[in-house]
Amino acid sequence: MIEFGLCLPLLAMIIFGGLEYINLVLAYQKIERIASTTADSIARNTLPPNEQTFVDTFAAVEHLAKPFDANGRGRLILTGVIGTNVNGSIVNKIVWQRCGGARTALQSRVGKEWTGSSNYADGPNITLPSGAALLQNQMVVLSEIEYEYEPVINLGKLGLGPSDGLIRQHSMFVTRGQAFPFITPFSGIEPARCNA
Repeated sequence: MIEFGLCLPLLAMIIFGGLEYINLVLAYQKIERIASTTADSIARNTLPPNEQTFVDTFAAVEHLAKPFDANGRGRLILTGVIGTNVNGSIVNKIVWQRCGGARTALQSRVGKEWTGSSNYADGPNITLPSGAALLQNQMVVLSEIEYEYEPVINLGKLGLGPSDGLIRQHSMFVTRGQAFPFITPFSGIEPARCNA
C-alpha cells in the first residue's frame, strides 16, 4: 500500500500528461487542417469568389475545428496576393483580405489590404512566406490562423503546449484558374474586412 501510495502521484501525472498531450496534438492537427482547407477551397474557384463564399468558409471553420472553438478563441485571415508588374519588376501585392473569428488582435504577417486607393498596385510590396515570388498575374490564396489553446488539464509545469498559449499555422495555394483580384459583392452581405 505504501509503494502504491508513493507511485500514485507519478502514475496520475503520466496518465493526465498523456491525455493533455493527445489533446494538444489534436488541436495542432485541427488548426493545420483549417489553414490548408480554407486556402484550398478559395483557390480552387474557377470564378471570382463573392462575399457569401467567405461567410460559408468562416462558418465551415466551426465544424472543422470541433471540439475546439476556433471562431471564439481564434482568428482566420484569408489573403489574395497577385504578382504585379511595377516599373518592369514583378512584385507581390495584396488584392483582398477577409477575416473571421473573435481574436481581432491577430494581424496578417504579410500585411494589410490596401485601402489608400482603388488600385491595389499602389499598395506596398509584400513578402510571402518562404520568400515565394509570383509570376505576373499569378495569384495565391494565403490562409493564416491563430488559436488560443486552452489546456484540458493545467500541466504548465510540464512544458506541454506553446509557450504563449497560441497555435499558429498558415497555408498557401495557387489559384487553379484565372487570378481573381476582386471579390464579387453579394446582396445583403457586408464584406468581412479585417479592420472592421
